[in-house]
Amino acid sequence: MRFRDVCVETLVYELPPVVVRTAEIERELAPLYRRMGIKPGWLETVTGIQERRLWDVSESAPEVAARVSRRALDEAGVDPGDIGVIISASVSREYVEPSTACMIHGALGLSPHCLNFDIVNACLGFLNGMITVSTLIEAGHIKAGLVVSAESSRVVLEATLERLRRPGAGIHEYKDELASLTLGSAAVAMVMTKRENSRTDRRFLGGTILAATEHNDLCRGTTTRMVTDSARLLGAGISLAEKTWPRFREEIGWSPDNINEYVLHQVGRAHHRNLMTSLKLPHERALEVYSGLGNIGSAGVPLTAARAAELGRVQPGDHLALMGIGSGLNCAMMGIEW
Repeated sequence: MRFRDVCVETLVYELPPVVVRTAEIERELAPLYRRMGIKPGWLETVTGIQERRLWDVSESAPEVAARVSRRALDEAGVDPGDIGVIISASVSREYVEPSTACMIHGALGLSPHCLNFDIVNACLGFLNGMITVSTLIEAGHIKAGLVVSAESSRVVLEATLERLRRPGAGIHEYKDELASLTLGSAAVAMVMTKRENSRTDRRFLGGTILAATEHNDLCRGTTTRMVTDSARLLGAGISLAEKTWPRFREEIGWSPDNINEYVLHQVGRAHHRNLMTSLKLPHERALEVYSGLGNIGSAGVPLTAARAAELGRVQPGDHLALMGIGSGLNCAMMGIEW
């Protein structure tokens, strides 16, 4: 899919105030570690994650999402009345209904004509949201749209620790729920506009999505538990990325030589480095943020892009390849001309 008339106007993020170090988690699991014969430090060594963040217990994800969305609108200088759609892309949800987007829409006081709904697709929800907004802009239905994700991992992390502290927990339970111990929280929002109204001319070019849904059983989660076959998920995800990568390059017309920054979904060290190695990509062109944030779900790709720009790794005119693999499995690769 290609877009010719869509720009990324602003991309802003917010990090939670509560820092939880991996060493603290391992101290809580000391009895389990002794039963398994694992030394403290194993989790950090394997995942590369030193810490992750949580929102304060007094803050709800929709409140955080509204706050970061308001910042994005303010920085974009877009008239709120011109926002034709708001999409919440978070895996995290506080309610089955109403939609999180509905709550954010109400908090922002957006137009009653502004569409509002959630798009939930594991860690690819934000990229799916970008595609949806871009399709509406390109078709001439709206002038601008907002995509937001406010991931909150506190509930699932605390529930996982409670289960693993039980006397009967062992190596099988630890392996099943290991991925839950890597989860973190963050919020990110993006305003997208019709190109003729853009002040940045950062073009969203589109890209490719490929599915391998025969692997839908490798990671399944609820609000309080996520069971993952991490090894098989990694292998199947890399294999799917290898099939997606040439299709993306053909669709966008880019070669590895003219891609300035690879923006990866941040799962952990093994996923990040194996993907870069498998696709024969230069590791120095992919910012690693998982060590301090953990796996922040659908916020991972856009937040990493925002951090790369903030650090001066991305300059006007640079090509950014947004690359994510989501449980299911789906792989998305999208391009931005910054």
